[in-house]
Amino acid sequence: METMFDRLKRRTACGAALWMALVCLVAGAATADEPAERPNIVVVLIDDAGFADFPYFNDERPRTPHIDRLADEGIRFTQYYVNSPICSPSRVALTTGQYPARWGVTSFIASRQENARRGMRDWLDPAAPSVPRMLQQAGYATGHFG
Repeated sequence: METMFDRLKRRTACGAALWMALVCLVAGAATADEPAERPNIVVVLIDDAGFADFPYFNDERPRTPHIDRLADEGIRFTQYYVNSPICSPSRVALTTGQYPARWGVTSFIASRQENARRGMRDWLDPAAPSVPRMLQQAGYATGHFG
């Protein structure tokens, strides 16, 4: 029997709304009366990488068997666009599902003096919605590495 996650694996386009919807579905499934299959969720965000930078999508490069296996067994977003070409705002968008400017992060986070000069925050406001927080509330263990 095909599950919701099997259907999502076939999709190739995704935006922040689908990401947040997936988390809401997982969180909702965790609180339902019937036990539901809870997938492991691993998000790998790599700054300054394009679609063709990975051997999985470009056969002319040396293979990376472990990363290829993650791609084979997971969901591949082949037409996913970030909300910013700069690391900090793109991470805010992925974490919150909202535009990063809404939370005062419009460029890379630098020193406090530099951020103040640019009218930017030093960190993501704890009041911002958070995919990891939603997953924790659904019983997931979460972590951020890098």
